Amino acid sequence: MNTSWTARKMVRSLGLLALLGAGGGAGAVAIEGQIRNVAQVKAQLGEQDVRVLLANFTEGRIVGLSTLRGGLFSIDIPASFRPATAPMNVCSGVTARPSEPRTYIAESLLVYQAGKNSAALLFQADHPTEPTRRTQWVYSDRASTIQGRCTGLNSYYDLKLRRGWTAVMTTSESGAFRVTNATPGLPYWVQGAFTPNARAVYGSLFGRESLSR
Repeated sequence: MNTSWTARKMVRSLGLLALLGAGGGAGAVAIEGQIRNVAQVKAQLGEQDVRVLLANFTEGRIVGLSTLRGGLFSIDIPASFRPATAPMNVCSGVTARPSEPRTYIAESLLVYQAGKNSAALLFQADHPTEPTRRTQWVYSDRASTIQGRCTGLNSYYDLKLRRGWTAVMTTSESGAFRVTNATPGLPYWVQGAFTPNARAVYGSLFGRESLSR
C-alpha cells in the first residue's frame, strides 16, 4: 500500500462508530458522534434545524443526514449504497490476505443550516488542530487482512477489513504512521471556516437531495 493512500485519503474527514447488524457482511451502517466544538457551530448556525450531512462528492449527492441535537448526531447509511471502488494498491512490504481488496474511502461530513445557507466540514480526531489519531471509514469489496511495513518508509499496517464498511484509524507518532482498526469514541471537530452560500459552493449536492427530514 503506497503512502499516498494515507496522505491523500485518510486526511479526509469521516469516522463511523456503529454497525447496524452483526457479522462481517455489508449491512447498514450508522455514523454516530459528538461535535466537541459545538459552541462554534451554534455561534455560526444557531441551534435550530442544524443538519449533519454525509456527502458523496464523487457522485454529487447526499447519502444520509441527521439533525444535530446537543452536539450529537446519528446518520444511517442505506444498505443499498454501493460506492465505486478502486484497487487498494498495497506497497512493497505490505501483504493483503487472502487477496488485495478494492476499496472506497468515505468522503466528507458537513454541518449545515439551510436558512443561513452556511456549512463547514467535520473531521474525527483526538485533537482539533494537532491530531495524532484520525478515523476514517473504508468500504471494501471483500474481507482482507492488511499487514506489514512499506519498504523504506515508516508506514505500518495491521488492519482487518470486513466486506462492507470498516472503521480505520491512522496514528502518527515520532514520524511513523500506523494504520489499524479504529478505537471508538474520538470526537468530531469543525474543520476550518464556515462556507457561506453553501448551496452554490456545493451545488451538485443540494440540487438532488431534499433536506426536509
